[in-house]
Amino acid sequence: MAAFISFEGGEGSGKSTQASVLTDRLMALGIDVEFVHEPGTTELGWQVRDILKRGLHGDGDMSDHAELLLFSAARAELVLKVLQPLLSSEKPDMSHGEQSDAQPDTPIARPSIPDTIIIADRYVDSTTAYQGYGRGIPLAQVEAVNALATQGIMPNLTFLLDLPPVSGLTRIGNLQLGFRLNDSVLHESATRAQEGARFEEEPLEFHERVRQGYRELAAREPGRFCVIDAAQPQERVSEIIWAELCRRFF
Repeated sequence: MAAFISFEGGEGSGKSTQASVLTDRLMALGIDVEFVHEPGTTELGWQVRDILKRGLHGDGDMSDHAELLLFSAARAELVLKVLQPLLSSEKPDMSHGEQSDAQPDTPIARPSIPDTIIIADRYVDSTTAYQGYGRGIPLAQVEAVNALATQGIMPNLTFLLDLPPVSGLTRIGNLQLGFRLNDSVLHESATRAQEGARFEEEPLEFHERVRQGYRELAAREPGRFCVIDAAQPQERVSEIIWAELCRRFF
C-alpha cells in the first residue's frame, strides 16, 4: 500500500526543509519514497511553476482566477501522471457490492505499514489558503476547481507548519540582509533566490489571511491535519513529525 503525506505552511515556515528531512530519514531506513513538488514534478508542472513564482515577463500581471487555474492545471497533471498510478491499485474493490460492517462511530484501525510513502511539498490545501482566503476568490469556486484537479485524491496526513506571517517573512528578510540563520531558512531562501518571490512580496494582510485559511482547514479536518508550532527549533519540529508519522503508520 502507499501513503500520501503533504506539507503545508506559509512563507518561511520551514515546510520545504521538513519535507526534505522526512524524505531523507525514510530513505535511510530503506523505505520507498516518492517526493513531489507542487507545482512541479511533471514537465507541465515545472513550466507552470516558473510562471507562478516569477510572474509574467514585462510589466503585465496575471489575474487571480488565472493564477488559480494555473496551479490547478499543474495539479491535474500531477494527479493523472504521478499520484493515480501510485495510489490506484490501493483503492478497495467494491464492485461486488460488499458492505462494510463498521459503524459510523467505530474507530478506524491503523493501516498496514505502507510500501511506498508519497511526500508532497504543498498540495491542494495551498490553493484554498492562498487563492481562496488570500486572494479572496469565493471558496465555492476554489473548491469546485480543486475537486476537478484532484479527482478525489487527498493526503492521508497533512503536516501544517503554523507560524505567524511576520516571523516567517522576517526569517526570509533577515537572510536577504545577510544575517546568519539556521539551515532550514538557508535551504528555503536559496530556492527562493532561484525561483523568484512573487508571493513573499504580498502585503502582510495577505499572509495573515492565508494563515487563517490554513487554520480553518485544519479545524475542519482534525483527523487529517497535524498542526505544529513552526517557531520551535528545526530539530524539535522534525521529531514531532517523525513521532506522528510513526503513530499513524508504523
